[in-house]
Amino acid sequence: MPSKRGQKRKTKDLDRDESNNDDPLAPPNRSTWDGWVEMESEPAFFNVMLNEMGAKGEIYDMDDEYLLTLPHPVHALIFLFRYRENDTEQQEEGKCPQAVWFANQTPDYACATFALLNIVNNIPGLEVGDELRRFKDFTKDMDPISRGDAIDQFDFVKHIHNSFASESDMLQAEMVVSNKAAAFRKKQAIAKGVATKAAKKAKLADVDTEASIETASKAAATRSMPRTKKPMPKKSPKESSPGEDDEDDDYKNPAKRNTKSHSSQDEKPTTSRRSGRAPKPPKDVPPPVEDEEPDEGFHFVAYMPINGHVWKLDGLDRFPQDMGPYEDDDFGMGWMRLAQPLLRGRMLQYAESEIQFNCMALVHDPIEADRQALASNVKALKTVGAKLSEICDEWWELEGGETRKDVITGMAPSLGLTLAEVEDKIVEPGLMTRIKEADDVLQLLKLRQEVVGQQACLRASVRDVVEASKSDAEKARHRRHDYGSFLRGWLGALADQGTLSELLS
Repeated sequence: MPSKRGQKRKTKDLDRDESNNDDPLAPPNRSTWDGWVEMESEPAFFNVMLNEMGAKGEIYDMDDEYLLTLPHPVHALIFLFRYRENDTEQQEEGKCPQAVWFANQTPDYACATFALLNIVNNIPGLEVGDELRRFKDFTKDMDPISRGDAIDQFDFVKHIHNSFASESDMLQAEMVVSNKAAAFRKKQAIAKGVATKAAKKAKLADVDTEASIETASKAAATRSMPRTKKPMPKKSPKESSPGEDDEDDDYKNPAKRNTKSHSSQDEKPTTSRRSGRAPKPPKDVPPPVEDEEPDEGFHFVAYMPINGHVWKLDGLDRFPQDMGPYEDDDFGMGWMRLAQPLLRGRMLQYAESEIQFNCMALVHDPIEADRQALASNVKALKTVGAKLSEICDEWWELEGGETRKDVITGMAPSLGLTLAEVEDKIVEPGLMTRIKEADDVLQLLKLRQEVVGQQACLRASVRDVVEASKSDAEKARHRRHDYGSFLRGWLGALADQGTLSELLS
């Protein structure tokens, strides 16, 4: 999902790899590409990401009916929806609590990885790999924005995230970043032009004001000076006569007064130019460009319990949001009673607008508990067999002593069960007491059949999880495969043979 708070986001040019020979049409190199791509809402991809990051957990696609069958405990819910610009929530005040690890999403399209990291770094006692452990220690004293920048520079998770990217995904992401950078530069240039024109107008206004003040000062000084009457020159009788004076007074003086009067009424003041050309009309400076409406993209938000409260962890929010306290139950699902109405309300809100959404659950990896239970069962079978061997030779030849082919009595590589795991397990105390007290072959054979019957369910549980993991890996393998280069090569071969034009025609 594209980031939305400009003051926290970085727009950087994505450099092409040297292997592309500076060809602008060449696809980016996925292993060295510096951007992020939008992740598909597929639980299989999230499971592979968690596994490769070294975190123990599993993602389930969920609905109301499936919620009750989820393995316990449920660590978090991941809500996926098509983001809209008006979903922004103002959080000018607040802070990130010390007990909550939270990172702001600083790069575009990285919300899937940010949601996962905001979750796994808040699960107490979660088994993680060395890379994530060192990263959490490195960022524990950082603020949310600095943590977001650290994730952006964390190549380990970035490469895992981008391993699901196709060439078109990377090219599209580069185009979006490039367009955003160009729009930002254009907006800056227009804003600079508007500011420059405003500064010039202000400067001219200051000059006019100073000139007006100076003119007024001179006029005031002139009025304050004492006036002296100039002596009128005396005319000789030869220069003028009374008749001539009367004629001039009747003809010339009114003409001069009328001329001044018409000039003041009819003529309009004009600005003088040396060239004599008419002044050009002022240029219209275009108004600042409004931000274009961003493309709607999918966005991931996490809800999870932390220290008795349900928290909303949205990388596009300034801080994590405390949704309220909850009372826990024996199954560790008390927080869900608070989170479910919140999610249901958001789903109804987006359903009215026909906005696509989805919800996934991050649960404790069930295979570990099932595998350990299976190892204990196998250890119990070995213990019963050893007790039978002490009482009866070749007890397996007796009725009830046979072992079907699907029964595990040692290691099981296909289920990830090693012999060392079996030997390290301790038989359940109650069962161990029954084994020790049984001193009859029939009692031990009956007890053995009981343990064998219990193993069937454990084998099925482990096998289901293993098969699901294989299915996830297969989906991820197909998603990561570069079919684009194959298609280009195939079409190129058809074009070289002249077959492509025939097919198109």
